[in-house]
Amino acid sequence: MKFYKHLILLAIVFSNCSLFESSGIVIEQEPVVTLSNFVEIKEDQSIDEYGLHAYLLTSTGSVKKNESIYTILNSFDVEAGVIQQLDVASRGLFESKSIKPGHKYLVYKNPNTQNINRFILHLNLVDYIVYDWSNDVNVFKGAKEIEKVQVVTDGVIISSLYEALLVNGDNPILGNKLSDIFGWQVDFFNLQPNDSYSLIYEQQYVEGEPFGIGEIIAANFSHNGTDYDAYYFETHERSGYFNQFGESIQKALLKAPFKYSQRISSGYSHSRFHPVLKKRMPHYGIDYAAPLGTPVISVGDGVVIEARYRGANGNIVKIKHNSTYTTAYLHLNGFAQGIRPGTKVKQGQTIGYVGRTGRVTGVHLDYRIYKNNQPVNPLNIEIPSSEALKDEDLASFKLYIERYKHLMRHSNDEMLAQYF
Repeated sequence: MKFYKHLILLAIVFSNCSLFESSGIVIEQEPVVTLSNFVEIKEDQSIDEYGLHAYLLTSTGSVKKNESIYTILNSFDVEAGVIQQLDVASRGLFESKSIKPGHKYLVYKNPNTQNINRFILHLNLVDYIVYDWSNDVNVFKGAKEIEKVQVVTDGVIISSLYEALLVNGDNPILGNKLSDIFGWQVDFFNLQPNDSYSLIYEQQYVEGEPFGIGEIIAANFSHNGTDYDAYYFETHERSGYFNQFGESIQKALLKAPFKYSQRISSGYSHSRFHPVLKKRMPHYGIDYAAPLGTPVISVGDGVVIEARYRGANGNIVKIKHNSTYTTAYLHLNGFAQGIRPGTKVKQGQTIGYVGRTGRVTGVHLDYRIYKNNQPVNPLNIEIPSSEALKDEDLASFKLYIERYKHLMRHSNDEMLAQYF
């Protein structure tokens, strides 16, 4: 309900006193009162960043140690039954027990009753949860706007990329991003003195505060006297990094280590019941049920870094595809001819055969992918396409990258910040 203050200006209009002669009687005209103006003055109607009237905000605070959603709302005289309904409505979006000290919150009132009817809990600088019982009980997620600023930077490697980034005042996260982009071409574990980088990336801000690193827009990496370039580009069908000729600089990994589809018998899990040990434990791979002796192929080009019997894993082959991705193939019946540490393999090449070696209950292949030495779900990981841009996209791509090529050539400037 909106509050209004009304100011009514009354203008009293007096006519000139007219004298009318009528039968010798003098008549004086009565003053006429008219409503000449009506001005409506409202309470502060400004809308805040959450879409609510700013004047309804009644309190702000931070979660203290041992505080919960219940204790906070209860301190504002919210009924226990309402709190219970809010807790039920929040399930699947935010578990009440996940609230942590330091989380900031805002409290809004009902202008009629002055009772509290909205509670906003911030999970970080961007994401927040809205508890709303102004009408029906409703809980939903929201996010603040992230402002993106393009920044240009460069550096020279003396001992390591990580050190070069720190010396140059750059965020070390950029090192991981560069490794993801150029990992198919550059061995980031064997960088040389005087290797160098220049790049343009998105620095993210929320309400003027640094929040994180977004996409690398364009990059050049000089390694062993060879320059490699990459530009992030999107079409209607795909997105990824391409060199100045529109060729993808990333290689695709096959979706599965078989030439023909096989049935998945067990998935990736942080807590799977182990059929042999009879207890729950992580299973960082995908199990394929396949006949004994089925050929297993490498999902991509790479170098064999392990090929041996390894206890519970049985016969295992591990292949390093680049400085980012490594794959492993467990419980093999045996190895293909020539498969040993140091052997270079091609995508689709047979490296071993499905077996039941190690701690297993049946014949299967346990296939795993590691990104930056951390296991990831092979079914969920997104590997960019290795196809070049189509002819119809090349013209706009080459026009698009000219600006970034110019900026990187002149990256001796300490920083360039330009709002989109």
